[in-house]
This record gives sequence, structure tokens and C-alpha cells, in this order.
Amino acid sequence: MSISDVKKILKTMRKHNRRAIVLPALLDVDGELVSCTAYDMSLGGMRLKVDVPIAGNSNVIIKIKNKLNQVAKVVWAAEGFVGLNFTDNPKTIKAGLGTLATNLN
Repeated sequence: MSISDVKKILKTMRKHNRRAIVLPALLDVDGELVSCTAYDMSLGGMRLKVDVPIAGNSNVIIKIKNKLNQVAKVVWAAEGFVGLNFTDNPKTIKAGLGTLATNLN
């Protein structure tokens, strides 16, 4: 499955609007920190570019700018990207994102 196929499928399933970003991030996978780049986010999840394979259904912690430190589940992986689904409710995510959550609902 290509990344464009994944994008088309997910666009029809989204509950929250997305915001394009390009931010450095850290992904904690079983205690190992992996550098990555966040490319878009919503109050429901996030898309990351990663340089190492991450298995689908993995539980991870995403860290961005000392603001977000959020548990998430990898819901898809394709062509060096992964999609995360946050496990907390959107209000908690919005509070954790601070100003990064501007215009997200």
C-alpha cells in the first residue's frame, strides 16, 4: 500500500481537522528514542516521518517541543511514514499541545 493510498483512506475516516506542521519530534518505542519529523497533526493523531521501521499496533510515546508527551498507537506504516492515533481524549491532547493546537477541533 502506498502513502497516497493511505492518505485517501484516512481522509474519509477523520473525526478531527488536521494541521500541516514540520516539527522535529522524538518517538519512544519500547524505551528507545527515535528521532523523527511530525508532518501533520490533529486532536486525534499525527503523521510522522521515521527512518526506522515501526510495527503497526505498537504503543509509543510522541514527544514534541517539551509540550506534548503523549501515548499513541501506530495505526498505519507506509514508505517511511507512520500514523499515530492518540489514546487520550481530544481535550487532553489540546491542552498538551498548547499553542500548537490553535484552530484544531
